[in-house]
Amino acid sequence: MTRKIRYLSVLLICVLSLFSVSAIRAEYGPEEGSIRGAAFLDSNRNGVMDPGEEGVGWVYFTISNGEYSHLYHSEWQTTDKAGNSYATGYFGPAPLNKGWWKVTFHVPEGYVATTPTEQTVNVPGSEGGHIAEIYLGLYPTTGGVAGGVSVLPRTGATVNPIVLGSLALLGVGSLVALGLGLSARRKR
Repeated sequence: MTRKIRYLSVLLICVLSLFSVSAIRAEYGPEEGSIRGAAFLDSNRNGVMDPGEEGVGWVYFTISNGEYSHLYHSEWQTTDKAGNSYATGYFGPAPLNKGWWKVTFHVPEGYVATTPTEQTVNVPGSEGGHIAEIYLGLYPTTGGVAGGVSVLPRTGATVNPIVLGSLALLGVGSLVALGLGLSARRKR
């Protein structure tokens, strides 16, 4: 293989990995949207996610519209720049048809809800910005929010398979580029 073809191959691998990473962003058709929100520790029990109130991961909820029903959960873990892991509690299911959806939250053991556990929300299409928001406030029945104690763990490990695949592809492309560069150097 000529040097030019090797470099073009590496460039193609890198470009493909960038396209796979960009596929993570949700694209909605004109008749689609989604429901976004969070499950959170409602330390003052006011039913509103105030600044400083933490998310709760692995809170399950069901969305349905009569003909479709699916179980989802709030995000389990993220890691900040300092390396601290915590649950964000955010969720955003895949694209849904626009229209009215019933969301039923499953309150975890050891918590009481400070917001309704069953809510109906209208998922807008392109005319409404595609996104409907909904939140679930939780207050621990054992332990205390102020003391940092909660019933559900705030750390764990999950991986978005699309991100993992994209990073793996980018890593393989980098290794191929490095290998081609070293082999070209040895031939000189």
